[in-house]
Amino acid sequence: MHTRRSLLILLLVLKLTTSKGQCNCHLELCDKRYNEIAYLTTHNAFNSNQDHFMFPNQEFNITRQLTDGVRALMIDVYEKDGVPTVYHGNSILGSEPLSYNLNEIHDFLIHNPKEVVTIIFECYVSADVIETALKNADLLTMTYTITKNAQWPTLRELIDTNKRLMIFSDKNDASINQKWYHYVWDYAVETSFSAVETSDLNSSFNRGNASNYLFILNHFLVNKTLGTGSKSNAKTANSNPFMINRINNFRTETARFPNFITVDFYDIGDCMENVNKLNQVQNITVTGFDLNEAATLMPNPLIINSVIQMPKAARPPFYLQLYSFNGEKVRDKSKIWETQFKLERNDLTKGIYLLIITDVEQRVYCLKVIVN
Repeated sequence: MHTRRSLLILLLVLKLTTSKGQCNCHLELCDKRYNEIAYLTTHNAFNSNQDHFMFPNQEFNITRQLTDGVRALMIDVYEKDGVPTVYHGNSILGSEPLSYNLNEIHDFLIHNPKEVVTIIFECYVSADVIETALKNADLLTMTYTITKNAQWPTLRELIDTNKRLMIFSDKNDASINQKWYHYVWDYAVETSFSAVETSDLNSSFNRGNASNYLFILNHFLVNKTLGTGSKSNAKTANSNPFMINRINNFRTETARFPNFITVDFYDIGDCMENVNKLNQVQNITVTGFDLNEAATLMPNPLIINSVIQMPKAARPPFYLQLYSFNGEKVRDKSKIWETQFKLERNDLTKGIYLLIITDVEQRVYCLKVIVN
């Protein structure tokens, strides 16, 4: 289920910048309050083609979504055989333990300390189950707590205190000790989530009180029969001028700022561009990918250990596979977030090996490794 390797080489790379002075990729966002910012949000974020779900809502897994700039994730959680599990509608269409998703989020937050992420749960389990899952993923201490009607913090404040994970749920069963577990309809209001045609994407309010600070702009189209997403629908909904016109009309008609722009197949159309327009920041620079730019291994032959340097165009995390000369896999390691890391000899015997490194965009880098 979690094979994330392909021989496809992409020609463009979206460069995620997480330098010291930036917040969610942009310096301009640091002093804006959480409720003053728009977040690209993935509907059924877990339900991806990359993770082999049938009738997916997204092409790529959560790790790739986050590295591409998605900052809010809608996740459905059920109980299956006593384990909190994510799936959409019926587990026969694909499922995986919630822990897989939370570990991806944890890895991203640890290796990107200037980023703030939001999870909006559709819950069919208790708050206690979610709490245990967050504890097991080492995420609970990173959650932020706000009381209703309090002033929201700035991104800088969230980053400085390392409270960079916002949790919302549509199930209102938190105990007095679970104040980090926010009942979403105490804080947000939304538009309809059952649009079939583009004409259904209107500005009418659905769940939540109209006076709530946060707004969820549901901007996806579902199949009329199955209730699933489709790439063709996403191309229509996510492309300008339709998408930006819908956002602008919504703002004019409601005088509200849309915080969570919720889409299917976020990689199709102009989703990130439109979120950046709302935030009044420039798009992250897209740079050409040099097919001749390669990973390097020094020294080679490998005696004790060598250093691998990934090219500038490569995007972490990286997934490593090491094969012997006769094609036997001898090592399999993921995820590595650093662009420079060691390859240790350890128990490798003398000979020639093939190291295959795959980045988050499924670009493949091959290195011949000689062990003396």
